[in-house]
Amino acid sequence: MPTIIWSQTIKGHIENENQEPISESGIEINENKSIFYSDKEGNFNIEGISKFPVSITIKKTDYQDYEITLEEDEFLNIILKKDTVKSIESVTIKANKPLLKRKIDRLEFNIDKTPLQNLNAWDILKNTPNILVKNEELSVRGNSQIIVTINDKKTLMTQEQLKQLLENTDGNNVSSVEVITNPPAKYEAQGGAVINIKMKQNVLSGYKGRISTRYTQATYSKGLIGTSQSYNTDKWQLTGNYNFVTGDYVRYNFDVVTFDKDKTRWESDMVRKTHAHEQHVYNFSGQYTVDSLSTIQFGFDGYNAPNNNGHYNVPTNIYNTENNQLQSYYLTSNKKRQYDNSFNSYLVYDKKFGNHNLTWTNNSSTKRFKENQDVETLLNFDGQPESNNRFANNSIQDISLYATQLDYRFSNDKFTLESGLKYSFVNNKNDLDFFDGTSGTLIPDLTKSNLFNYKENIFAGYISSEYKWKKWEMKAGLRSETTLIKTNSDNPVVENKTTRTGLFPTFYLMYNLKEDQQLGFSYGKRIDRPNYDFLNPSKSYYNLYSYFQGDAYLKSTIIHNLSLTYTVKDWNFEACYSYIKDPSMEISIQNPQTFETVYNYTNIDHGQNLGVNFSKSISIKPYWKLNLFGMGEFQENYFMGTDKILYKNDVFFYNANVSTQITLDKAKTWDLNVSYVYNSKTIQGSFDISSSQRTNIIVNKKMFDKKLEAGLVFNDIFRTDKNIISTRYADQNQYFKDYRDTQYVMINLKYNFGNQKVKDAKAGRKTDEQNRL
Repeated sequence: MPTIIWSQTIKGHIENENQEPISESGIEINENKSIFYSDKEGNFNIEGISKFPVSITIKKTDYQDYEITLEEDEFLNIILKKDTVKSIESVTIKANKPLLKRKIDRLEFNIDKTPLQNLNAWDILKNTPNILVKNEELSVRGNSQIIVTINDKKTLMTQEQLKQLLENTDGNNVSSVEVITNPPAKYEAQGGAVINIKMKQNVLSGYKGRISTRYTQATYSKGLIGTSQSYNTDKWQLTGNYNFVTGDYVRYNFDVVTFDKDKTRWESDMVRKTHAHEQHVYNFSGQYTVDSLSTIQFGFDGYNAPNNNGHYNVPTNIYNTENNQLQSYYLTSNKKRQYDNSFNSYLVYDKKFGNHNLTWTNNSSTKRFKENQDVETLLNFDGQPESNNRFANNSIQDISLYATQLDYRFSNDKFTLESGLKYSFVNNKNDLDFFDGTSGTLIPDLTKSNLFNYKENIFAGYISSEYKWKKWEMKAGLRSETTLIKTNSDNPVVENKTTRTGLFPTFYLMYNLKEDQQLGFSYGKRIDRPNYDFLNPSKSYYNLYSYFQGDAYLKSTIIHNLSLTYTVKDWNFEACYSYIKDPSMEISIQNPQTFETVYNYTNIDHGQNLGVNFSKSISIKPYWKLNLFGMGEFQENYFMGTDKILYKNDVFFYNANVSTQITLDKAKTWDLNVSYVYNSKTIQGSFDISSSQRTNIIVNKKMFDKKLEAGLVFNDIFRTDKNIISTRYADQNQYFKDYRDTQYVMINLKYNFGNQKVKDAKAGRKTDEQNRL
């Protein structure tokens, strides 16, 4: 790529009429719309001026704009005058926040200068319209296949790791949350929606740090201690975070499977307590400003849990359904040990050429997961002598991936053009060794062992344009992705080579009826590729009568989204429709011949959703905010039953989310947040999922000039965030009670030091392939 070398600079100093320096004044180069800022002493130094004359505009809240045209390189001494009108308008805007702003392709929830900033980023997401949190899992309009980005940079983490990161991200650093239910062509076609967390931007130089600790008491206790460090100069922005987490995790399940022909009911009471006494979560982000038009971003993040282990004792009672008498029973003892390590790195080069911009992004990732389990079963069946059964398995998964992408952007006041190319490669190896212990000694069993290898190449390109005229805005794009897949499994024997090319169009149209009133329409086609774990066709046994099995021929899900939006002031209304072809999900199927329950990740035929939602943010008082969100959606899933008949499962799902934030004192050191969420009955393939609800209370206190923060959280106060999952058709009759230990009390302590206005370095953009790890 050609590189243009700039040699001229503009230097200056900005002060008010009292000769006091004005920091963070915006200096805009009118020719290319580039924006720079003065430092804390009011000085600025702008490099990269190609030629004179050049026109610049200096802007600062509460001051009159200052515009000047320079004929040559010279030092500027600028005095800004107070603007009374703008000062009044600024105060009015702050009083109306938080604001819901409808853009052509997304909904922006602006929380800047509101009590919501006293929460952490995870709790902010819980209060964001269109985002649902159920069983500690994020979803958008009921779709959990989403991508989370921070400043448009993807985070490669599991849901639990992402939750830990966001819980330790200060809300004061969050400016807004963008919910993109129909992502444009620039975004990867993977996933149903995008949540983008926008962090505050400022340019003050210096160092800041934080030490934090957290104690959580649920059924068992958990603890966290961490630190965050940032250093910023004119050229460098460096940010690092590290958290050490320790504790015990538990999940409660009560599973009931009824075999109608055999007239028996099998009840299993599972309490899965996992010891995770050593977890390391870390990330580092760096940015180097080569000149005013070129930047280099680099960094890494990772997660390491060297020894998660548990010993689960699961009793199963078998009853006769005619007289409800205990007929037989067995006890399963499962000793499990896991090792989990992932590491991701990135390098980004960004170059501006006036209205043109080029970005080259590189990502690489590795993941290694090991699991060893030893399962012993004591059997006491009616009419049979007492017996023992034992087996063990060791599994190793290694994933490596690399992706590179080149993006181009041109933009002016009315027209924007974006295009790009991407290539990615993934290699996923799984090695499962099975051991039979029937004889009393563990002996390798090759009939149940497996070696699985999966390779994937993706070539992608996109083009997108946006045009504004009068009250209209239009945006359209097209993305092409060609996927080459090679799968090899030795037991069962599977060899699969496929090449697929998909086109993913997007279209948006918005009409501005008034300044605060918009009407919009959008359409988009998306793809949801399965996680690599779900493509392995080997059997992974939980106990003697249940196992998990993936599908090497699993199809990618295709999603068509239509949306009609209407926004007026802080009210936002949306009507939406989705058609989902070959949705993939985990379902369980009981086998009456073997009495086994098979947990299978597979495709169902299709699904469709039709719904409406609304959101409203209300400022009751300057210190009291109320957020309302409600949605209703008719859901349909069509699946092929065990009897080869196509079934339909449907439900009307509705959700309500009400939260309020109150600042309790004039000094703004006490804050209270109360929220209530209700989810009605929903469906997943052949399963019905019962309703659930959650009530939370959060209290925050800032002390010692707001350097020390203390928080108290009561989550799921009434222990109502749990589900019953059931199915009843043909020869299938089962239900599962699931509770994930969501009722807890948490105490947070944070101590801030250094210059707390220093911005954090932006996290590097992550790839769709990394998101599927």
